[in-house]
Amino acid sequence: MMALLIRLPMDVLASVAGFVRQSNGMRLRAYQEDAALAIVKSVVERSGLTFVVVFPRQSGKNELQAQIKAYLLRLFCPYEVEMVKISPTWKPQSLNAMRRLERVLNNNRLTRNIWEKEQGYIYRIGKARIFFLSGSPTANVVGATASLLLSRDEAQDVPIDKWDKEINPMAASTNATRVFWGTAWTNQTLLRREMELAGQAEQSDGRRRVFRLTADEVRREVPAYGLFVDGEIAGLGRGHPFVRSQFFCEDVATEGGMFPARLQALMQGEHSWEDRARAGADAQTPAGARVAFLIDVGGEAGAADDRSEAWQLSFLPGGGHDATALTIVEVDLEPLADPLIAAPRYRVVHRRSWQGAGQVQLYA
Repeated sequence: MMALLIRLPMDVLASVAGFVRQSNGMRLRAYQEDAALAIVKSVVERSGLTFVVVFPRQSGKNELQAQIKAYLLRLFCPYEVEMVKISPTWKPQSLNAMRRLERVLNNNRLTRNIWEKEQGYIYRIGKARIFFLSGSPTANVVGATASLLLSRDEAQDVPIDKWDKEINPMAASTNATRVFWGTAWTNQTLLRREMELAGQAEQSDGRRRVFRLTADEVRREVPAYGLFVDGEIAGLGRGHPFVRSQFFCEDVATEGGMFPARLQALMQGEHSWEDRARAGADAQTPAGARVAFLIDVGGEAGAADDRSEAWQLSFLPGGGHDATALTIVEVDLEPLADPLIAAPRYRVVHRRSWQGAGQVQLYA
């Protein structure tokens, strides 16, 4: 096997873009190639840089990850090196990432038929390996080593303390290159923290580390993508949190919360707080309202007693158990008759929460 690997043409391995073209003429988009070249350069030169790649949803971020990893497996196959790919969950995210890598390896003439899979989560070409691990709070990842590359997918979803304590040290022995992949959400995430640090490093040496795109940049190369985003904006509005974060990579918490002040003002009601049901609230009231109970069920005290400390959500009070929350609303049906609204109006009249309480007790 090694003799075959050595005889393969090395000119196409001089760049990741040339490698990708061996997959039936496939080409990276310009914005993908920019990020790929910077990451690979750091890996090859052992620069130990940290990169943050923030692309809009469905713009080729996961495909780019698979192509880079396949390229590095092939390039470093004569050497004992290891890469680690962390996903938020094992199922489905790690499994999806492994299937995507297999497809890339099988489609490229420089890697098909020479890669192997070990222990269900390790891929190998020659001596080079990549490990796929889950970054969930309960996952035991201590002991893995990322001597070549440490990659964290959906970095906005990983607990910061788990990254700092258990995952980041994997790159310590060789100061391996680290890459955080994700989509914007709030300004209190690991992704946001690393983006700010990478931006500071950029200013100090001028070497680009942050690759943050918007839907407008993607549409220049993929017009169909732009048409889809236009439809989402028409339906939800450009200021909708999901449009802002998922397609324009804007943190939705930069204005102090999920909703800016102008939207909060529209949600302010003039109705009174209620401690008990008003007469007739279980039927039609003069305002045409009905009462609805909205329950978000939380964990019970003792449900996690046998689990590891890493499972506990340290940012929550009450020993790490999330709360069961009850919101009581009056449902005003009158706006249904208004053709411009054609939807009910919900008036929040009461809220309660219980930390770690038993669900049977709450039901009673």
